[in-house]
Amino acid sequence: MRSFASFILSLVLHLSLFASAFIYFPRSASQLDGESVLVPVELVTLADITNIRAAAPDPVPEPEPDVIERPQPVAPEPEPEPQVSEPEPIPLPPTEEPQPEPEPEPQPEREPDPVPPQPEPRPEPQRPQPRPQPQQQQGLDLDALSTLVDRSRQQSAQNRPAEQGETRQGAGAGTAMTATMADLFRSQTSRCWREPSDAPDPASLRVSVEVQLERDGSLSAPPRLVDANRVLGSPNPYMRLAGERAVRAVIECAPYTMPAGQYQQWRRITVNFEPSNR
Repeated sequence: MRSFASFILSLVLHLSLFASAFIYFPRSASQLDGESVLVPVELVTLADITNIRAAAPDPVPEPEPDVIERPQPVAPEPEPEPQVSEPEPIPLPPTEEPQPEPEPEPQPEREPDPVPPQPEPRPEPQRPQPRPQPQQQQGLDLDALSTLVDRSRQQSAQNRPAEQGETRQGAGAGTAMTATMADLFRSQTSRCWREPSDAPDPASLRVSVEVQLERDGSLSAPPRLVDANRVLGSPNPYMRLAGERAVRAVIECAPYTMPAGQYQQWRRITVNFEPSNR
C-alpha cells in the first residue's frame, strides 16, 4: 500500500512540472521577438585572426530526460511462520494405589488339647557307690623310720630284764612251738597291721618286709620292702598302701618277744603281709 501511494504522488508531481513548462516557454519566445538587441561588434583584421580559431560554441545543455520512477515491485509479504504447536503431553494413566488387603477374620482361639497326665517317673536304680580311693600317702620317710627304730630300742632296753626272765622261763618250760620264727614275729604285728579291706581284690595285695632285730627284740635297722619297685611303683594305689602299712606295722609293734636261744634264726627274717592274715 505504501508503494502504490508513492507511485501516485510521483505521477502528480511530474504532471505539474510538465504543465508549468508548457505555460512558461511559449511566453518567453514572444517577448524575444518584439525587442531589439544591440550587439557590439569589434572589427579586426584577418591577419589577426588567421591563426585564431573560432571559439567553439558553448554546448547547449540537453534537457535531462524526465526520470520516470518505476514503481518498485511490491515485495511479497512474508508468509507467517507456521506456528509449531508443542505436542501436548500425553497424560500418564493414573497409578492405582494398592488397596490394603482385607484383614483376615479373627478365628476363634483353639482350646488347647488337654495335657495327658505324665506317668510317674520310675525310681532310678541305685548306682553302686564308687569305692573310696585310698588316701595318697607319701613314700616311706626314712628319717621317721629311724626315729621309730630308736624309740623301740629304748623301750626294749628298759624292759630287757623282765623280758629275758620271761624268755628263759618260756624256754625252760619247753613250750612246743610249731610255728616258725616268722610266724611268731608276724603274730605279734597283727595288732599294728591295718589291712586295706576296701580294696577290690585284697588277696592280690601280698607284700613282704625284711626285718633286722637285736637280741632284745628291737629293730637294728629300718624295715625294708622286698621288691620295693614293684610295690611302690604299682599303678594300683591299694598295693602302695599295703606296702606302706606293712612297714609301719613292723615299726609300731617293736620291740618283739623272741626266744633268746634261737637269736641266729630270727635276727634277720622276712615276713609276708596279706590282707587276710592277722
